[in-house]
Amino acid sequence: MTDETTGPVLGELELTRALTIQMTAVGTLGMIVAWAFFAGLHEAATGAPVSLRFAPATLGWAATAVDVLVVAFLGTAFLVPHEWLHGLAIRYYGGEPRYGVGVAHFILPYAYATTDHEFSRNEFVVVLLTPLVVMTAVGVPLMVGFGWGWLVIPLALNAAGAVADVWMTVTVLGYPAHVRIVDHETGVKIVGRAGDTPRTPSVTAVAWDALSGAAVAVFGTFLLLAVAGPIALSTLGVESVVVGTPGRITYLFSFVNTPTEISFGVGPAVFAVGGLVGLVYALGRTYRRSRALSADST
Repeated sequence: MTDETTGPVLGELELTRALTIQMTAVGTLGMIVAWAFFAGLHEAATGAPVSLRFAPATLGWAATAVDVLVVAFLGTAFLVPHEWLHGLAIRYYGGEPRYGVGVAHFILPYAYATTDHEFSRNEFVVVLLTPLVVMTAVGVPLMVGFGWGWLVIPLALNAAGAVADVWMTVTVLGYPAHVRIVDHETGVKIVGRAGDTPRTPSVTAVAWDALSGAAVAVFGTFLLLAVAGPIALSTLGVESVVVGTPGRITYLFSFVNTPTEISFGVGPAVFAVGGLVGLVYALGRTYRRSRALSADST
């Protein structure tokens, strides 16, 4: 397969139904991890858990409706700066960005910034990662400095939405530095030189690695906390320890060992830990797989 103007197409990624389902699953893992991370960071820095109550209680039943509307707004408004930052990076490298929205196979709503411009591999990496880096670098200090817990919503969703960007970054870094990247509304095309070996990026592999890695990590973390944790803490003479806030997603583990009580608990943050391990494992496997294929083709 070749392109008439730029050379052989080494790999192509289209937003198929299977890819949409897989990226939705991996993105959900990313959202759990990001929410627990940013909520925990806010609580550690300010001493207060994240609250999603925006309307005064005096509004009665209407307060809940207002809270839901504000959360929905914050959960979608982040798309504007996210795509604008993609476009800003595109423009920096000489492209003319185009923006749009769509629903992939009636499953996953998405927004996009694309261009007809061809990028080098490293330029495309910058385009991919700009929203994640910039919005996190700006949002976290604002959240911590002003105690704006509501920023957890756009920060977590921005990070979850960037999971695909991070995966694509790891994937293209496995190709030689001389490749050119052609972006479009529903995917990307990786174009090389004569003699380069074509190969198809495996989204199924990364989705399976992430989900299976997360499942194993959740089970392993639970056993570690529920079995090894109490034994180790008792041996060390620790009377009590709490990691996270009980009743919230940031709650990971608690242990009490007094003359009147011996108890322990494991909370929902175990899923965030498992999700993080699964994502890191999947991205690491993707990078090693890409490097191995690259070495085999040279």
